[in-house]
Amino acid sequence: METQEKVATPLEELKGSGYEISNGQPDITGWDIKTRSGKRAGVVSDLLFDADLRKVRYIIADLSKNELNLSGNRKVLIPIGIAELYTNANRRNHYVDPALSLYDPSTDGNVVYLPSVSARQLDTLPLYEKGRLSRHTEIAIRQILEPNERPQREEDAFYRHQHFNDERFYDQPDR
Repeated sequence: METQEKVATPLEELKGSGYEISNGQPDITGWDIKTRSGKRAGVVSDLLFDADLRKVRYIIADLSKNELNLSGNRKVLIPIGIAELYTNANRRNHYVDPALSLYDPSTDGNVVYLPSVSARQLDTLPLYEKGRLSRHTEIAIRQILEPNERPQREEDAFYRHQHFNDERFYDQPDR
């Protein structure tokens, strides 16, 4: 018997949806996606958005023409909040401290910039397949792109019950 993961996401691709980019916002389809090194990670293929809330959630990135030696000819999802947009219009409004970065995206024209994403993270992202995005996959994407420092894990509330109180076990009076 085949187990199939439940696809429970209201997200849809912008292209062909009947929706448009908001007035005053650039259509980034076809823009290069670059990393902190200035190398091309891929190209924006489309945007994945929540039609009910009218919010873009992901950039659909085509990694087939990358300069990072990423494996495979594939598309992945990049959460919108980790990307920065640079257009010809905002070229002069951005300051990059040369001590912190070798690449200044503001001098590169229209570009989607991923300042905190490594090639390894991009290579680890799951393949995007239209209509097959599940919450499990979204969680995996988020975990892959989280910083390496892991917050200290809180004790699971389940184990706070008296049945798991190890102090009672070890602090028994001598018999």
